[in-house]
Amino acid sequence: MKNKQFWIIAVVVIALVGFGFYLASKSTDTISNPQPPATSDSIKGDKVYIRDYSHMTGDKNVAKVTLIEFGDFECPVCGTTYPVINDIVTKYKADSNFNYVFRNFPLPQHTNAPISASAAEAAASQGKYFEMIGQLYTNQDEWSGSVDPVSSFTKYAQNLGLDVNKFTSDTTSYKYYNNVQQDLADGNALGLNATPTFYLLDASGNATQFVGAGDVGKMSSQIDTMMVAADKVSSGK
Repeated sequence: MKNKQFWIIAVVVIALVGFGFYLASKSTDTISNPQPPATSDSIKGDKVYIRDYSHMTGDKNVAKVTLIEFGDFECPVCGTTYPVINDIVTKYKADSNFNYVFRNFPLPQHTNAPISASAAEAAASQGKYFEMIGQLYTNQDEWSGSVDPVSSFTKYAQNLGLDVNKFTSDTTSYKYYNNVQQDLADGNALGLNATPTFYLLDASGNATQFVGAGDVGKMSSQIDTMMVAADKVSSGK
């Protein structure tokens, strides 16, 4: 009888210890990957491609060719298309006729999409938005699905020479997340349901939509054609 009581007590103790470790683990996960704030009632979506706060490589009032991407940093397809988009941006970023705009569209199935978007916004406050995008996409396999993505983001911030304490605080507090929520609301208003989704705007503001990796080659060729025409107009030829 005593033996039986001993084993019952032992099992209960083991179960309680195990449950304690589980709670501690969940607590650590929550701290490492804090959840985004609820969307403010003041944020309303509209069918607009660029906002005043939008991150861009050129001047929206000057550029005759504008490429807008709605992306998700944890989206594998976005990661696949990043090198092509980066090549396009690198090719034309010094040309005043070109402007590239990135807007956030974190998908619900990607658990680290919100915190990665917050990290990019935090880097933007220190002037390194597009550099952080490069770090996030290039190292996507490292942090995607991680229970502690912030530790990876902190390393990228160090690589970029950011104030790491400020960066980490801004990221985990979702300091600039209103911009992400506005992007998401506008994307929904535009009817987006996949990432990456691109809009290619001409000088008159007419937009052509391209969705996914399959459209990127066609889009790249169209950008080249539009840029040749835009540069001819600018040079008066």
